[in-house]
Amino acid sequence: MRAIAVERGNGDEGALLLFTFRSISVLFDPDDPAPLPETGLTGHAEETLAGYLNEFRIPAPVEMIISLPAAEMPPDGSTLIPEAIRQHFALGIGDIIHEQRISRREGIYSLCIAIGNALIALLFISIITVYDIPIESPPIFLIGAFITIMNWVTIWDTYEHFLYDFRGIARRRRLYEKISRIPISMKGY
Repeated sequence: MRAIAVERGNGDEGALLLFTFRSISVLFDPDDPAPLPETGLTGHAEETLAGYLNEFRIPAPVEMIISLPAAEMPPDGSTLIPEAIRQHFALGIGDIIHEQRISRREGIYSLCIAIGNALIALLFISIITVYDIPIESPPIFLIGAFITIMNWVTIWDTYEHFLYDFRGIARRRRLYEKISRIPISMKGY
């Protein structure tokens, strides 16, 4: 049996995901001394839960069932385990917000650098146009090529940052917010 088996189905109001854990130590970090519901998830469990829920649109309703060996189910596990999972993801939102702030700052720096490089390119074009400098001369050609490459790289970096990297962080935040409030039920096997 895999450490975590996943089955998809239809729930009462939307999609249903059944996560079957080989043992409770695959779900919760065995080195975390905190009692339920303060216990943290393992990295593998967090990635699996978030990864499979990421498959669905954020607003789409999803129900989650966690299946553990019946012998390992703690007393009050049917309420404490779902609360621990929700709490784990709710606490992770703070880290993602921190990551968003840093990413936003770096994006602004990247945008400023791109604007600065564009101004350098405009200045270069103005100088060679006003002074009628031939662009075919090797030094001018090399400077023009360098400025072109510099602009291409900074514009691409800025574009990639805002359209891909920052968007991915924002989606992960919305996903963690969703997991922190979705219905989670327990099942023993």
